[in-house]
Amino acid sequence: MGNSLLKTSLSSSSSFLLFLPLSKDNSVNFFALSDILYIFVIESTYLYNSMNKTSLTIISFLMGCVMAFPIHAQTSRAELLAHMELATGNYCNYPNPSGNVTQPPAGYEPFYVSHYGRHGARYMTTDKHYKYVVGKLDTAQTRGWLTDKGEEVLLRVRKAAADAWHRDGDLTRLGALQHQGIAHRLASNYPTLFMQPVDVKANSSTVRRCMLSMANFCQELKVMNPQLNITMDASEHDMYYLIPNDSIDIPNKGIDDHLYEKLDKFRHEKLNGRHQIGLLFKDPKKVEDFIDGYKFADGLWNIASDMHCLPELGLSFNDLFTEDELIDGFRVYNASWCLWEGLMPGSRPNYYAIYPLLRNFLDEADKVIASGEKQVRLRFGHDSVLLPFSYILGVKEAVNGTDDMENLHNTFALFRLIPMAGNVQLVFFRKQGSDDILVKFLMNENETSVPIDTDCYPFYHWKDVSAYYRNMLNNANIKYKEQ
Repeated sequence: MGNSLLKTSLSSSSSFLLFLPLSKDNSVNFFALSDILYIFVIESTYLYNSMNKTSLTIISFLMGCVMAFPIHAQTSRAELLAHMELATGNYCNYPNPSGNVTQPPAGYEPFYVSHYGRHGARYMTTDKHYKYVVGKLDTAQTRGWLTDKGEEVLLRVRKAAADAWHRDGDLTRLGALQHQGIAHRLASNYPTLFMQPVDVKANSSTVRRCMLSMANFCQELKVMNPQLNITMDASEHDMYYLIPNDSIDIPNKGIDDHLYEKLDKFRHEKLNGRHQIGLLFKDPKKVEDFIDGYKFADGLWNIASDMHCLPELGLSFNDLFTEDELIDGFRVYNASWCLWEGLMPGSRPNYYAIYPLLRNFLDEADKVIASGEKQVRLRFGHDSVLLPFSYILGVKEAVNGTDDMENLHNTFALFRLIPMAGNVQLVFFRKQGSDDILVKFLMNENETSVPIDTDCYPFYHWKDVSAYYRNMLNNANIKYKEQ
């Protein structure tokens, strides 16, 4: 993204300014713009009573702009080049949902929502990348090894590192707004459920960013309907299903050693650091024994990607990479996550550690159905759960992994599955006088399919869904380490 900005006043009665980020060809960079507009639109909803008709019209227009960027089913290099923000992998900010909400068959009404969501946009979970990059650049500066570009980049990285100091993994301002937006759309899409005084039960991982994500989500629901009875909790008591359960014995240890060797070679090939070292150091040959090219490039790629979670800093490090290098970083982490979670053919099934979450979804749904009550069930956790859980459910976006790491992104892409604030929602419907419960699956708020026969897509019969997943749990033959 270039440094040029167009500044336009939104209305004579408003002090808001809209900054339009421009691409290299001076066209508007719409995905970067969507982050800015998203913050503006959500925050503006709280100023409703003080805004005039003109301001509200502008907000409505901006919301339309934000929602207008679809994410297609497959990922091509051309798509990534057009929207480089997607190439940040699991740092990717929440893509805008399609907005399509299929109405249920006649007579069916929503009565239960079961949800698992990743925390919103965050700082990096460790300062190791800042420590390595700043440490090497600092030492090189004292020795007179840096180019003018290197000197400037060191100042930039120091600024980012100072902002991130003691904020490892913390939720960012954008992350809070992402969950407010998801909550707002959920309640707006199903008003017959959310505009009643129903119980909302929310649980979160005990990690701070997850608890704050839960709080922002629930706060927005309460703003929309003060009559909701919301309870929130974050306790070790529930961690056995909110995070990967390390008590479960994962079978086939060592089966994928060859895949990890392949991945290590792939990572070092794609993130070799030659270009970055050539830009920042006067004599690249001189620093060959001083700096690890892979660690340096990997650190810079992670720092560059995390800047998308912190638009208020106004910092970018994309100028240190070619477009293909940024995409290569995406390919590296796309393949890494696919293998780490056991979704790659021939890999160890690490997703076994997520089966307790599936059982929790099934058991709690059956309990609500049997009670005849209405309820909203929210869970907040991490990408390391959401990704394998999506795979276990069999949603179409998660099941096309391959060990062809170079081309994996064509059928499996992290930004479709675990963007910041990514989520799975199951929405349940019932009809008075019928015991046939219907359920709809949403991946990041978009209607999706699972490998279960249905005669009313995108709705599925709960009796078929429950039988399918309970059979899956039985066949998994889950064993615990203490056994």
